[in-house]
Amino acid sequence: MEVENRTLRGSTPGGFLARRLTVGVDPPTLADTASDRARLERALHPHLGGQAAHFTLSALRALGSALRRGNWQVTVTLAEVEGAPWIVAVEPGEARSRCLGLAVDVGTTTVSMELIDLVDGPSLGTRMTYNGQRAFGADVTSRLIHAEKPGGLAELHEAVVTTLNALIDHLTDETGTSRNDIWAVACAGNTIMAHLLLGLDPTAIRREPYVPITTVFPSVRAGDVGLRLADEAILYALPAISGYLGGDITAGLLATGIADEEPLSILIDIGTNGETVLGNRDWLMACSGSAGSAFEGCGLEWGMNATAGAIERVWVEDGNIRYRTVGGERPRGICGSGLIEALGCFLSAGIIDRTGKANSEAPAVRQGEYHPEIVLAPASETAVGRDITLRQPDIENLIRDKAALYAGSRILLANVGLSFEAVDRILIAGNFGHALDTEQAVRIGLLPDIPREKIRFIGNSSLAGARQALLSAQARRRALEVASAVTALELTVEPRYFDEYTAALFLPHTDVSLFPSVAAQTIDQFRR
Repeated sequence: MEVENRTLRGSTPGGFLARRLTVGVDPPTLADTASDRARLERALHPHLGGQAAHFTLSALRALGSALRRGNWQVTVTLAEVEGAPWIVAVEPGEARSRCLGLAVDVGTTTVSMELIDLVDGPSLGTRMTYNGQRAFGADVTSRLIHAEKPGGLAELHEAVVTTLNALIDHLTDETGTSRNDIWAVACAGNTIMAHLLLGLDPTAIRREPYVPITTVFPSVRAGDVGLRLADEAILYALPAISGYLGGDITAGLLATGIADEEPLSILIDIGTNGETVLGNRDWLMACSGSAGSAFEGCGLEWGMNATAGAIERVWVEDGNIRYRTVGGERPRGICGSGLIEALGCFLSAGIIDRTGKANSEAPAVRQGEYHPEIVLAPASETAVGRDITLRQPDIENLIRDKAALYAGSRILLANVGLSFEAVDRILIAGNFGHALDTEQAVRIGLLPDIPREKIRFIGNSSLAGARQALLSAQARRRALEVASAVTALELTVEPRYFDEYTAALFLPHTDVSLFPSVAAQTIDQFRR
């Protein structure tokens, strides 16, 4: 979070998705017999910028008693629904309970949640866990297939809701707060995750022409989705761009400011779908490929998210593999930043070659039950009592994912007649580690060989954008504008994509001239 807060644009408190107002209401007289609702509307008018307030039925039912018990002073909880203020709760006097909100990144692999005080905006805590939908497949295609089975859509919906409710329990327990004080949720996720959360059928996205039910999602009662919060809490989902470019990318564009600034930028979200956006305030183009899940630990024997005990840094010193874990704890697995560094330093040390094949003569390499494997941490050092290794299939998965990400950027640039040299900055988003060694990311060909000061790791931009949407009405309006401004490029019908992808299945690339600084450092190895 520290890296994200330094790098990403923040939100100014104002226009919160939910907020509280305590107001005095003129009591009725024989000369003024306006209804209770009309009286409250009159008292709220100067606070709502002239907008008319709508009432939920439960708020209207509570109104009369609250006014009289509070001696004509009440606390009103308001939520924004489709740009309009709704009164969702009325309490007598000055309410003592809190008004809290959640920013949520609903990722295919992991779900991240931040609890925020909606009085003045401070963060109370953040929590991350695996998406329970993983039981039905690690990737979105597997889940789309499952959604077509009888009862499959309901199972996937229930799995993600259960995950969210468990995170809410953990956060409220850790912060000493109550789920009944949470009145607003802003969610960012890819288009398929958003459909599954809301119980919408996403299966048409799997087939040409890859069309979702909607890219603009209605604000709904969180309880209607299955979240256990305040009775009338509101759930807002950031708008998507297309079937495979979701609200998580809209959130990333909000958080980074790419769509509002002049510098030509690339945003690469290293997640399960490997989305890439190219552009600036004048134009935006984006694509999505099935890439990045290996860097989140999916499909790897010892892959894990960036939590305590994850190996997040790897280097080779005097021929020996060294590592550092999140929190300094005994290793339990390896997360994305560690995987990137492992590939880079193993390539430099000759432990793997340019194709990713493990060198059987290297001391760290041994023959596993089925495949060669590299020992990262021996059992005597781990928290799991077993050797933590990187297997040959793990390396191959990582190379495929990095090739898809690099090829996506190349295709976007080619479509506008540009090269990486024209790009002012490359922003790397993802929930796969606390730090990213850009040198090693370039060495393996995940990132282009450009001046390193142009490359920045920004952490979870989806969660940061969801936070902005929770705290700012302007951000919510801008999200709609940004999502509609992006041109989506479909890689499956792009004739150059397969060639670009195949060429990138080497470390760093088939064409080493694209990586001159890497070639200069290890030219002898490349010629073997």
